[in-house]
Amino acid sequence: MLLLAEIKQGNPIVDKVSEVRHWIKELTVKREELGGFSICPYAFSASVHIEERALSKVTLNEGFDVVVFIVEDDISVASMLQKIAELNMIYRDYIWLDDHKKETTYINGVQSNFGKANLILCQKRNKLLQARETLHKTDYYKYWSEELYNRIVKGIGTP
Repeated sequence: MLLLAEIKQGNPIVDKVSEVRHWIKELTVKREELGGFSICPYAFSASVHIEERALSKVTLNEGFDVVVFIVEDDISVASMLQKIAELNMIYRDYIWLDDHKKETTYINGVQSNFGKANLILCQKRNKLLQARETLHKTDYYKYWSEELYNRIVKGIGTP
């Protein structure tokens, strides 16, 4: 069951949080194009916390499987990547991933990123690596492009 919590800071965030919640549900849909896998096979059982924060204020928020930060719309990809690198260096027990709205990603033709706002996702490193190890025992990653695999799977969290 997908558990969600969010901090609402005024009415504009309500729509964004609702849309992120809907996107997370879409990530759990099993798809023929992905060999019967969903984009994120573990999202259905994750406890997810969603909140809006300025990029400069994104920091560790423990107690959830995944924390999704909705950050400013006007930040550059470079700024997000710099912040992600910084967070991954500071909080080594976690993996931080970017989802910039201007960098659309696809897995075998299925859009995998949110695309409506800039997001930063944070997950406990050991849990994510364990899930990846389990998925490597299947043909899940054969649907991923080499570029996306190298960026998401090999780029972060690989010894």
